[in-house]
Amino acid sequence: MTAAQEQPGGAEPVERFVPTSGRLIGYLSLAVIAGLLVHLVLNVHTTTGLRLGTGLLFLGVLVWVTQLRPRATAYTHTLHLRNSLRDATVPLALVDEISVRRMLVVWVGPERYVCIGIGTPLRKIVKAKTRGPSSLLGWDRLEAYTESATPLRPDQTAMSYQDFVETRIAGLVEDARRRSELPGAEARAPDEEPRRTWAWPEIIALAGTGTAFVLSLVR
Repeated sequence: MTAAQEQPGGAEPVERFVPTSGRLIGYLSLAVIAGLLVHLVLNVHTTTGLRLGTGLLFLGVLVWVTQLRPRATAYTHTLHLRNSLRDATVPLALVDEISVRRMLVVWVGPERYVCIGIGTPLRKIVKAKTRGPSSLLGWDRLEAYTESATPLRPDQTAMSYQDFVETRIAGLVEDARRRSELPGAEARAPDEEPRRTWAWPEIIALAGTGTAFVLSLVR
């Protein structure tokens, strides 16, 4: 789904929030899967190759929906929260509370809307509580590489990215509320209520590749 499709009228995003985890692992995994698929297509023309190929296709879709698809994008009037298989579009003027802990959460009255792509990793929360020494081995090293590859904006240098996301959305909410009080239809959000939508392309891709993999096993 493109940015123009996410927002009614094809409006450009005001802010694209970068996912805080999973990107490096996701892209590396997709690169490895693509390489293996090319090898199978060129060199392995057997039933085993078919099984491995369909399994890799299913794994690739799974990596996409769990590691790379989840993210958040803010538009003039709305906040679009993409998750693995279900998204939410929330009018900014209706947001009552924002928090970024294990995930990004926005509240509209009693309703809770989340984005799993932005949050503080559990290992960081545990590390902060224990105040243990920092390690650059394994996942910590990969995370450090991911963070260093994302250039910081001038207004992000004095805070963590999670705090920046929370502060930035809060500012956009205030701007949207001020605009909603102005006269004229253009000042009001086009969506009166939050809505949830299913990610049908990803659901179909998962179902299709999963079914193909299962069928390849019973041949």
